[in-house]
Amino acid sequence: MTFTFLGTAAAEGWPALWCPCRVCADARRLGGKNIRRRTAYQLGDRIHIDLGPDAFAQMLAFDLRYDRIEHLLITHSHADHLCPEELHYRSAGFAPDPGPVPLTVWGNAQVEERIRAAGFVLESCRARFERITPFEPIDLSEGVVATPILADHAGEEQAVNYVLECAGRTLLQGNDTGWWPEETWAFLATKVLDIAIIEATYGDHRGGAHHLGAEDVLDVRDELAKLGALASDCRVITTHFSHNGGWLHERLEAFFAPHGIEVAYDGMTLEL
Repeated sequence: MTFTFLGTAAAEGWPALWCPCRVCADARRLGGKNIRRRTAYQLGDRIHIDLGPDAFAQMLAFDLRYDRIEHLLITHSHADHLCPEELHYRSAGFAPDPGPVPLTVWGNAQVEERIRAAGFVLESCRARFERITPFEPIDLSEGVVATPILADHAGEEQAVNYVLECAGRTLLQGNDTGWWPEETWAFLATKVLDIAIIEATYGDHRGGAHHLGAEDVLDVRDELAKLGALASDCRVITTHFSHNGGWLHERLEAFFAPHGIEVAYDGMTLEL
């Protein structure tokens, strides 16, 4: 099953909205892998992770069929990961009857609150909301299981990442993580990851709470290895980059390649 990076940027995108800085100007000039939409992912045709302000652009760029999505997993309620108004366009008047397939939206209490406050009834959009519980597996049918794990990112909100399991393979989706709390590390110690996606929002700056930098990615990888959570051939991939980190794609590759870590780009696909 194909897993696609639909966006690999932090909240402001890259080149960033409103920004005249050098690295944004260089991204515009160089193009290609330096152009980054806000972070989101898709697994096959049925499962989507996060729905931010670049959803329409991502649909066009990667020839997606959102009408086929059955499960929408939301990591947290921040605007770059949840644009609830986009769900309204599933309703009658915007989508034909019978329209898209029924959709289940999975998220925490703040995600539900933002959707309910958006001014439309989710049920009128052939959709329903299900509250997640950290570390409780979600059966997404057709052999896919998603387990939300706690991140250290959004203060009082229970921001999560997801561990996806399919056909005997396991993928960790890790952006907006901070340094995971102890219960998350303990859970990951029970898994063997075939793919580990780890954020590097701050580039050459150290992170800790809320986000990580490039050096922190190495620490996370090493901690996972120490816990026995990495398969011998595990692919470690880094994503979720801010222009404030200062490193364009080529510079990120130059740093991570010697450590055996790949750098994600918009449209990158993996097989799970």
